[in-house]
Amino acid sequence: MVDLEFLSSIPIFSFFTRPELEAAQKLFKEETFERGHIVTEIGAPGDTFYVVLDGVLEVWDGSVPPRQTGSLRRGDFFGEMALLQGGKRTATVNVRQRATLLEVDKPAFERLFLGNPKAIEYFARVLSKRLAGVTRGDRIQRATTIISVASKAGLKGETVVAYSLAAALKDITGTDVLYIEVRPSHEPPSPTVARLLADELHTVPEKIAYDVGHDGGGPAVLAITVPQGVARSVYSDCLSSLISKVGDTFAFVVLDLGSGTPGLIESSPAYSDVFVSIVNGPADETGVEDPRAMKVHRVINLANASSYRISISHTEPFVIPFDYSLGGTREAAAHYVLTNPRSAVGLPIYRLARKLIGSSVGIALGGGAAFGLSHLGVLRVLEANKIPIDVVAGCSQGSIISIGYASGLSVDEMIRIARELGVRKNFLFASDPTFFTKPGIIAGQRFLAMMRPYLRGKETFEQLLMPCRTVATDIETGERVAIDSGPLEAAFRASSSVPMVMSPLRRGERVLVDGGVADPVPAEVASDMGADLTIAVNVVPRLKRGIETAMSYWYRRIDAFNPLSYIGGSQNLPNLFDIVMNSMQILQYELGNFKAIRADVLINPDLSDFTWIEYYRADELIERGAEAAERALPQITKMLDAKLNAIRAAQATPAVADERSAPTRA
Repeated sequence: MVDLEFLSSIPIFSFFTRPELEAAQKLFKEETFERGHIVTEIGAPGDTFYVVLDGVLEVWDGSVPPRQTGSLRRGDFFGEMALLQGGKRTATVNVRQRATLLEVDKPAFERLFLGNPKAIEYFARVLSKRLAGVTRGDRIQRATTIISVASKAGLKGETVVAYSLAAALKDITGTDVLYIEVRPSHEPPSPTVARLLADELHTVPEKIAYDVGHDGGGPAVLAITVPQGVARSVYSDCLSSLISKVGDTFAFVVLDLGSGTPGLIESSPAYSDVFVSIVNGPADETGVEDPRAMKVHRVINLANASSYRISISHTEPFVIPFDYSLGGTREAAAHYVLTNPRSAVGLPIYRLARKLIGSSVGIALGGGAAFGLSHLGVLRVLEANKIPIDVVAGCSQGSIISIGYASGLSVDEMIRIARELGVRKNFLFASDPTFFTKPGIIAGQRFLAMMRPYLRGKETFEQLLMPCRTVATDIETGERVAIDSGPLEAAFRASSSVPMVMSPLRRGERVLVDGGVADPVPAEVASDMGADLTIAVNVVPRLKRGIETAMSYWYRRIDAFNPLSYIGGSQNLPNLFDIVMNSMQILQYELGNFKAIRADVLINPDLSDFTWIEYYRADELIERGAEAAERALPQITKMLDAKLNAIRAAQATPAVADERSAPTRA
């Protein structure tokens, strides 16, 4: 039987007398719908009126792609407009969290409302407000995201990951986040929690809400016990009931489901939007056979002896290396992650958090020899302004800096290395002539030795701390080749092999040269790696007449005394080396800007008065990169803020029915 006090609290029933409410009470039927169920669909007959007794539903319009226009909770109603107008449904309503609805058919609806002038007036006011919202383009964001973390195989790490993830989400978004520890036990939960789990309370009692929400700045914490050895459906019902109550207060709820409890992990699709599974390898089973609408992410925790290190070539799986800092309490582990976001353990946790909210950032660092040092200025500005980098892709000189950054080098360390290497004598040291024994002027071995400090002792992609790829070109097919495994030295050596200048590198069946021939600014690669937002940096400038390298200058001076240069009128023509390098510069400038179309932001440092050989002007090049990044910063910040502001604006509010939330057409 429908609670009369509940009915009287709904605005549309506030006009009813006590006898009218008692009559209405008998007409309603109660029905429960599981998560993902579509209650009404655009174009379907409108023959039922619904009132939300419990749970959360979403309202979507018919635009392409569909746009969420409403969110419904306890006390809200929908379906009245199709009944009043005698038409079909104009919106789709689906269940986000298991919902119990009260419903009446068309004849009962007409008996209840069409004879009541005040009800008709109220419906008209609701419709007017809704149309005004559509005109303004109002958009309702999802209020609460439910994330479950567990380990089906009994592996360690779900608690550290769940709590640290909750702390990172709170840090990134500034919203309220709840961490719930769920453990099976023969001991009953506290009486109040037991009533919440049993769906006997419609809201969280004030005392529990206060206790949960005040724990010193970290995520709110709630520990609950659930029965052992019960059916999956029991866990689904218990946790769905709990989440429908506590979710009203938090933007994110992270459930730590523990490890290997039969039925508990399998119940997660009934109430979760995201499932994070601790696994041994990227292809391992997560423990959820039918994820339904859930997004599933895998985390490899190398503290488990059976887990193995892999090359991180996408945003996921998320690999957490063994670290003694994670061996204490969950609070201590989270504190370390928050205070060291660029550490080996901080990077995957923060990357996971940003991936969940669609704000992971990838950067594509283009090629360009000495021009590439300006990448360091770009990275310095991004770090100073707390712009995260989750994915790196690089070409040629950009590949060297990408690998250095992914290996854990700080930008300051890389700048120091650039200054040390950027003296004129090092250029001579890097030149190991082939004497035409190979298809290139330089063999490239000394170049490898000179750039080795950027690797920070890392030898293979499997040792890098974040997703990284370098780009080379198969000179026999013209294909772009993205390298994400194997020796790091070979990767940036292949990516930097300028045709005719440095001899190609054979890798398997491929003969690889500079990636700039096919893709000078690999924005598409960074996007394909899983970045939600991509920043591309094309450092190669347009050619400028009168700017020449020191080598060209001295060649021209010496050539003036060469009598053979006057034969055939070749004295004032560029030398072969300049022709090759200028051709590459023209190609990389034009093609690089074209390839960067895939990026959300393009950064073009002004380097037209520099040349590709001037590594000894490192500080100037770095400063130009910093200036370009400063100019692009407002655009980058605006994009990230748009993601975060939508989440902050959707911070859940108590599920109290009023005229602001109730009007939603279906």
